[in-house]
Amino acid sequence: MPLIIIESPNKVAKIKAITGYEVIATIGHFMNLKTIDIEKDYTPVFEYDDSKKKRITQAIEKAKGQDVYIASDPDREGYAIGYMFYQKIKNVAKNIYRAEFHEITPSGIKQGLANAKLFADTNFNYYQSYLGRRVADQLIGFILSPYLTKALEYNNKTTLSAGRVQTPTLSLITNREQEIKDFETLSEEDKKEYALQTISNIAGKRIAFKHIVDNKEIKYPTKQELESSLAEIKDINKALIYKIEKQETKTNPPKPFTTSKLLKKASKIMGISTKDIQNLAQELFAKGLITYIRTDAESLSKEFLQEAQAFWQGIYPNIYQYTEYKAGKNSQAEAHEAIRVTHPHKYEDIDSICDKENLTPKHKSLYEIIFKNTLSSQAKPAVYERLNVSIKIKMTDFKMSFRKLVEKGFLDLFNDENEDEHDQDEIASFPYKEGDFIDINEISIKEINKSAPKRYLEADFIEVMERAGIGRPSTYATFLPLLLNKGYITISNDKKREIVPTPLGVSVINFFKKDKNAWILDLNYTKQMEDYLDEISNGAKTYLEYIKQTHQSVGFAPLKNESSEKKEYPSSAGQIAFCKSIAEQLNIELPNGYEKDYRIASKFINDNKAKLPKKAKD
Repeated sequence: MPLIIIESPNKVAKIKAITGYEVIATIGHFMNLKTIDIEKDYTPVFEYDDSKKKRITQAIEKAKGQDVYIASDPDREGYAIGYMFYQKIKNVAKNIYRAEFHEITPSGIKQGLANAKLFADTNFNYYQSYLGRRVADQLIGFILSPYLTKALEYNNKTTLSAGRVQTPTLSLITNREQEIKDFETLSEEDKKEYALQTISNIAGKRIAFKHIVDNKEIKYPTKQELESSLAEIKDINKALIYKIEKQETKTNPPKPFTTSKLLKKASKIMGISTKDIQNLAQELFAKGLITYIRTDAESLSKEFLQEAQAFWQGIYPNIYQYTEYKAGKNSQAEAHEAIRVTHPHKYEDIDSICDKENLTPKHKSLYEIIFKNTLSSQAKPAVYERLNVSIKIKMTDFKMSFRKLVEKGFLDLFNDENEDEHDQDEIASFPYKEGDFIDINEISIKEINKSAPKRYLEADFIEVMERAGIGRPSTYATFLPLLLNKGYITISNDKKREIVPTPLGVSVINFFKKDKNAWILDLNYTKQMEDYLDEISNGAKTYLEYIKQTHQSVGFAPLKNESSEKKEYPSSAGQIAFCKSIAEQLNIELPNGYEKDYRIASKFINDNKAKLPKKAKD
């Protein structure tokens, strides 16, 4: 019987039911990086994860003489897991294929198997790219972490940590905190600026015109600089309309979700962490309700677009519009779609679909967000008529813009939500033409409070990382929990979920700013390294070139293998009992060494406690 290898045990039953094949899950990575042999061209040395060795050994036995479809996740990390299993069975299996399942549905599985190719014919450079990421992270971490711990004379049980992505990520947070403090030190006057404005009543609305020079609004640091200009025109009660520009503008519907945009939107709406959103989305994917969740692509498949057109055009004839989107710039994006529902349906069917899958209220809320985005992305844009009106009082120019909604388009789908995302500068009519005079009700100096820098919100921070070019869809949601676990940041417990650096986090960044290893804070360096990994995937660069360059960054310092030097600190009785309880309730294996090392126990608890039934967590 053919064998299918996947990562998540949550998908086993569904794929087995669809295909009738044997299905085994690796439960993510099953090989750990033990050390790096620098003398042998930085060759990585892997060893089995003890908690998964038995499972993988059994899978190898079942692969003997069989056709095997390796369908680990369709990204760099997933390919690496698949490659490692391929190496284990390439001499014992009958035929070995690489399959990609972008949605866990009968059509998605069927398409993935039909398009499978011999694993030997796949691009092995994806694995070299994974090695570059994995080894570079270990190399930097093993060298800089003990160096940092010693420099700061940190005396806790564990070493401090520094990393290729985590440290520049932390620097973004501490830099913003410094910007906030710098702003707070300004005098009250320096926190303000000033501008001239005129007020007129038009079509029953109080309309403000802004002072412009060369078509740009002018602001001044002090009130005094405007007083002479105000004195010249303050007693004038009429203004000449010397230009009216009319144009049609469109507000496009939201694009289909990428990983970062889904995490941001859902976290903001639901008020929970991006890590929790990612876990919920992964479970929706496993149930076949949405497509693969780690993607930079905004494109939708032709098959889905045709299915959506056939279904939604008849239901929303005045709103629906067939729309294709480009994938995006990421090197792996072409192989992926955006995150969407797997099949179009009516909004009213959400309850029955979620009830059929026994989803929790949180799963349902997230599915609804994804459904609304998918549908909105296939809707017409909102059309406005925009007027730019320029007036003159003596020789001083003022300008205002307003718009009138002509066609609601996608705004008609979910009025209560979409209206909040678009400015409200609308006016019913403008009963004037060029050359007319309008009444001026007020001319004054407007006091404007400068916008103070604000702390990053967890929901927004994923996009901050994406714009900075650090991290990837598969890792975006992991870095804040990592910094939180290291004691470098805190996140407020309210719905805003503000990110605040701790004194320890600030100390780490201040140390590196003055140190020879300040390069670790350079966002350009981090982005270049991410781009370098893409070039390895494309065959333009090699693993060895990348790792040598990385090692050079830390001055070719000798590698201190933390795994062979770390001390053991026994777990508490409570930790041991909780670990055993989790393993029993979730039917998973306990990690090796959890009783002897509290760090192993803590990681196991943190990774799995959210999966427990609510009563068990309480």
